[in-house]
Amino acid sequence: MLNMIILIYMESLKYYKLRISALNFTLLSIIIIICTAFLTGISRTAIPGIGILLPTLVAITMPARESTGFLLPILIMADLMAVIHFRHTVVWQRLLKILPWTSIGILLGYFIMGLINDSIFKPILGSMIIIFVTIDLIRRKSGIRVSQKNIIFSAIMGCLAGVFTMIANAAGPIMTIYLLSMDLGKDDFVGTNAWFFMIINLMKLPFSASLGLITWNGLKIDFMFAPLIIFGEIIGSIIVKKISQKNFDILAQVLAAIAGFRLFF
Repeated sequence: MLNMIILIYMESLKYYKLRISALNFTLLSIIIIICTAFLTGISRTAIPGIGILLPTLVAITMPARESTGFLLPILIMADLMAVIHFRHTVVWQRLLKILPWTSIGILLGYFIMGLINDSIFKPILGSMIIIFVTIDLIRRKSGIRVSQKNIIFSAIMGCLAGVFTMIANAAGPIMTIYLLSMDLGKDDFVGTNAWFFMIINLMKLPFSASLGLITWNGLKIDFMFAPLIIFGEIIGSIIVKKISQKNFDILAQVLAAIAGFRLFF
């Protein structure tokens, strides 16, 4: 089945007269992008923590800097589909509290991206994620609730999410910890997460384009894999209905912690 899917997409790429060799897209690259598109769909409708794997996968097929621009349209397509599916479960009060700070973070990340390599920031982000996961575990064990009026917490998480989504598409674990701290139900969690990433990824689009990270050939290939994103989101929507709230929270925490450790390497 996988071989058939790969052959179909290879033929489709030839139909659109894209030179795979010129783009350095080997058979392995096509397989990786297929997996990326499918996992992107799942990450938007079921398991947000998977999202941290996506930049790493795409970076295998092309230079890390260019991979951020190639992945962004795939993420936006997945965001739009997820928002349509979860249009009734977004918690706007929590979302609007963090978005202004995320906007500031994106601007900071844009300027930083032109000056410093993202390898310097990844270990820092990894350390912060592990610290936040630990704090959240202690908070849950102690029965402490984060006040909705805690502006400092929203500001820190928002700025960090903005900076690191711009530099390395790595805001997923930060947003996971933020939403977990708000004790949202799994549907509200996934819906709010989907809206958040749709908004910030659209905000990132002109910045990425101005840096030359988005190309027309890359966009055409991105659109070829849209059906796999849809398929992933369908599977994800089935998974989220089957998993309990407790297991959902545990899975989100575990994946966030794994993502934090991964950023060290």
